[in-house]
Amino acid sequence: MADHNYNHDLDSSNKRPTSRTRNSRPTTPMRPTTPLRPSSRSSFRESARDSVHGGGESFPLNTFEPAFAELSDAVADLEANMMHFQLMHESLARFSESFASFLYGLNMNAFCVDFQEAPVAESFRRAKQHEESNEFLVHKRRPPPRMTAKRLLCIYDHPIFKSEAPAASF
Repeated sequence: MADHNYNHDLDSSNKRPTSRTRNSRPTTPMRPTTPLRPSSRSSFRESARDSVHGGGESFPLNTFEPAFAELSDAVADLEANMMHFQLMHESLARFSESFASFLYGLNMNAFCVDFQEAPVAESFRRAKQHEESNEFLVHKRRPPPRMTAKRLLCIYDHPIFKSEAPAASF
């Protein structure tokens, strides 16, 4: 009897399990079903009911008018954003072209100008002349006057130093 139950279980395992289907009725594996969104179902029902019962609207598709108005607004916003995006793209393209031209000019300038990366003999000669002229100017200049006690007293006799300090009050 245990063998009979075992064979029965094997026979039933060949069948498709019913736990995968949503409804109690079987569905064919070739035709998948996609449920409609709840808002879409209700709008279809409303349009069908209004057309059958003689609703206030003369045309059943008029129930979709608010959705199309919202879609139209969204498309208008998208168009405005795309125009701003296009302007930004054009500005960046102009900048990139100008900057590329600038870099190209710098590169060509490097090829056209003879620039030694080390000092030449002329540079050493000019540096030596500059040092000699500075030494001549240093010797030609007279030294600053020495500060004597008499001179220091004369400086402190200036009216700026004669101001009296305010008396401290306690």
